[in-house]
Amino acid sequence: MHTYHHIRLGKTSAKVKNSFDELLPDPWLKAEDGIFRFRSYMQARAGREKYFDLCAVGEFFQAEKLNNYAGGIARKYPEIKQDVAEEVMNLVFRKLLPLLPDTTYNIGIHQIRITTDDRRPGYPAPEGIHKDGFKYIAIYCSEIENVTGGETTLIPNHDGGNDASTFKLHAGDAVIFNDVNYQHYTAAVVPLLPGKGYRDVFVITFDIE
Repeated sequence: MHTYHHIRLGKTSAKVKNSFDELLPDPWLKAEDGIFRFRSYMQARAGREKYFDLCAVGEFFQAEKLNNYAGGIARKYPEIKQDVAEEVMNLVFRKLLPLLPDTTYNIGIHQIRITTDDRRPGYPAPEGIHKDGFKYIAIYCSEIENVTGGETTLIPNHDGGNDASTFKLHAGDAVIFNDVNYQHYTAAVVPLLPGKGYRDVFVITFDIE
């Protein structure tokens, strides 16, 4: 897959939605930015031969040249609950893997809540326009509550943004793209109506084993 697919995966179960309420603050945010991201992580291995395995969670690392916000740090996050990870991986297996070349993948699952209120926006991508350093990336929206903004933009490597594609992901929507061929960015979220709001997503990374 050289480009991207903007698809409908379907909404997550109440169990998965509720699990976002239990996420802990991301300890790798800069102190001056406050707390706007809550996060957990899981690793998996999957192929098209009707299987997937959840793996022991290791560290998440990106080079500083890829992530100027938290790159160069071996980051540890709390583990995604197994039943939540299994539900997400079943969706990956049924609806995302068929869009990718037929091989075995090492997969990272990032469960992320971005929060906002009347005093501050929430930043899904505080590092700005970037690559994540994997072969493929999927962003799957679980729920949006009282927010506006949060559009995801894909920018092909070969131009300066003239052929950029922008998506508004609603609950149950996903975009999967070739991280080698695109840079990407997700805009800040702010409350739609006065009060608090949040954007819940799974970011799923794929590397060929």
